[in-house]
Amino acid sequence: MSTKRSSLAQRAFRLTVTGPAPGTAPPAHRRVMTAGLAAAALSLAADVVLVAIGRTAFTVPASFDKFAFGTYALLTVLGVAGATLAWDAVTRLSSRPTWLLTRLAALVTALCLIPDFLLLGTPGNPAGPVAILMLMHLAIAVVTYTALIKIAPVCRLTPRWCGTACR
Repeated sequence: MSTKRSSLAQRAFRLTVTGPAPGTAPPAHRRVMTAGLAAAALSLAADVVLVAIGRTAFTVPASFDKFAFGTYALLTVLGVAGATLAWDAVTRLSSRPTWLLTRLAALVTALCLIPDFLLLGTPGNPAGPVAILMLMHLAIAVVTYTALIKIAPVCRLTPRWCGTACR
């Protein structure tokens, strides 16, 4: 039993170790901000396309204000900004930042879908447009996650990676 306990304790310790992993460095702040700006722009583009599809495919009542550009653009930019700040912090505080961001992104996306599920079946919120709203959340999550880990990756301190990825 003590072997099992120490094994569990060691595993828990590995998952909670703070600070960059040995042989890695966090991305430069400007790379993280560039990734955030790219994610915001691409997420807004995805939103515009999905709203156009939703308006074409479904009858959207005038009272369904979730498809107003100002409404979803503000929330998209705030969500991407939050994710960008989280990635910047996670890369500096966690020894497994990509692992942690993956789980945080899944959790936050699931939480953001709860209000959409609650809209289903309520007056003035047809299922089709609400489904498009859910797809918007998923698209934003995928675009933002991908932009952050690809444009501002955690740098491996090996000769192959010592180029511009960390600057």
